Amino acid sequence: MHLCPNCAAEIIPGAKFCHRCGDNIIEKTKPCPACHGQSPLASVFCHHCGFHFNGRPVSDSLYEPMYVLDFDPDTLADQVKALFFGSLRKRIEEEHDITRYSDYVERFYRSKFREIYDVRAEQIAEDAMIQWERFGREAFPDIDRRINLAFEGLLDYFIIQFCPDLNGVILPSAILKYEKVQSGKTDLGQMIRDFLDFNREDEVFYFDFISMHKELLENICKSFLFAERREKIWFICDLSLKKNGKEGFAMTDRGLYWRAPFDKPRNVCYSDIREIKKDKNWLTVNGHFFNANPSLNLKMCKLLKKLRGWRPATAVSA
Repeated sequence: MHLCPNCAAEIIPGAKFCHRCGDNIIEKTKPCPACHGQSPLASVFCHHCGFHFNGRPVSDSLYEPMYVLDFDPDTLADQVKALFFGSLRKRIEEEHDITRYSDYVERFYRSKFREIYDVRAEQIAEDAMIQWERFGREAFPDIDRRINLAFEGLLDYFIIQFCPDLNGVILPSAILKYEKVQSGKTDLGQMIRDFLDFNREDEVFYFDFISMHKELLENICKSFLFAERREKIWFICDLSLKKNGKEGFAMTDRGLYWRAPFDKPRNVCYSDIREIKKDKNWLTVNGHFFNANPSLNLKMCKLLKKLRGWRPATAVSA
């Protein structure tokens, strides 16, 4: 079917002008060499079959979209709204208590967040449609990235601001300002302080290493903190029962160092983080056990996910 690009009336085959509005069809559209359908002159892809007008082949099965949409402009916003609940369930399963998922859904519908999300979903859908119309199937990776980034920010806002009683842990609202954080453009020390919210924790933290007891600092450096000379250490947390520094964790400008009881010391550069998983009572970082306390575990989980992929000047030894 050939439609007028101006008034959407069905065009008589071979017509040069629209019989309804008189628009010059030939000057506003171009034919597809693959399916012979007409598309607007500015189109990169054929609106009918996806043919790339600049000669590049259409990628058929190389990328499977994470968020499956049918790009119907009348229903796209509703599709985006529905997809949000899949992301919400995944977040609750990863970071909180999945048995309370229905409580989070109920809170969604009873809170003002629902109105906020309705507006945001329209914006997300409009952005996705623009990308689809310009680039067709090649836009799938970028559409997924944009939707995922939007959902991550919305989920943080909803869970932190509207569900503190459901979470089991008080998450600081300062986390929200790091939605679009970028390596090299953020004060990492301040980011760590905002995420971990040290004042709410009962664990022993050290920030001034000059005034630390010499034997304690030596134990920490021998046990797990094998930082290089030029690394900036943001904090040290002593988790040993005897407070002798033989177990705990520390963060530097380049990586995380830790040692759990009855385990060997571990460290990982932020750029080398592949996987962070939260269990009910502990974390695993690249498959290695990490445990501080329930509050710190959750906040460390969220912080390390944000730091995943950060590129320091040099790498921390594995």
